[in-house]
Amino acid sequence: MAPANITANVNTIPMLNGSNFKSWKENLEIVLGVMDLDLALGKDSPPALTDKSTSKEKREKERWEKSNRMCVMIMKKSIAEPFRCTMSETLANAKD
Repeated sequence: MAPANITANVNTIPMLNGSNFKSWKENLEIVLGVMDLDLALGKDSPPALTDKSTSKEKREKERWEKSNRMCVMIMKKSIAEPFRCTMSETLANAKD
């Protein structure tokens, strides 16, 4: 997806301001789904990789981690500053 399309999609998410959670969540889910980044919202993190992990397991873990990282960044961007400070800086899982 081109950077301009990513920006356009992300900018359609209303800023979470404390009174619009339902609308914010619905728009966030739609945008993340369209961008194919919603994997981390629907599935738990795959198990930790080991020496015996297959290449398929490694790809799935990488795909989930990218989805999670992007979801967290997009969520933080779409939350008004006064509410953003209530989010833990150590937030590591978009599903949380």
